[in-house]
Amino acid sequence: VSTMQHALDLTDEEWDFNFSVNSRGVFLANQIAGRHFVKQGTGCIVNTASLAAKVGAPLLAHYSASKFAVLGWTQAFARELAPKGIRVNAVCPGFVKTGMQSREVEWEAHLRQVTPERVVADYIAQTPLGRLELPEDVADVVVFLCSDQARFMTGQG
Repeated sequence: VSTMQHALDLTDEEWDFNFSVNSRGVFLANQIAGRHFVKQGTGCIVNTASLAAKVGAPLLAHYSASKFAVLGWTQAFARELAPKGIRVNAVCPGFVKTGMQSREVEWEAHLRQVTPERVVADYIAQTPLGRLELPEDVADVVVFLCSDQARFMTGQG
């Protein structure tokens, strides 16, 4: 979940909501999956972090912080579960063409006082491949991380 807001204007409620969904949600889901996989003796967990977890993003300080927490959790949980045969990784999608992205574009355009098209063009200009990321791009990475080809990857994001 994400909302855009200047860091100095953030409310406690906005901060708490982002952490409740983005960080606490991952923690709770990972505990349930981890317990199941420990009993099973094998398993693979893939969390969703964000490019904003790697590089803090203006207007998204609270979102970035909540996704940084996901990466830290992923790395620590991976080290804890690795001896039990369970891998834990994270994907860090960038600017993915989704409904959430569309809302962010509108909000950022409003905050920056530019057109939504300008916001999208600016994001594309910062993307090495020169296009928006698609949900399928992220899904393919998740499939890879769950495959035997990634059998020695854990704690990555």
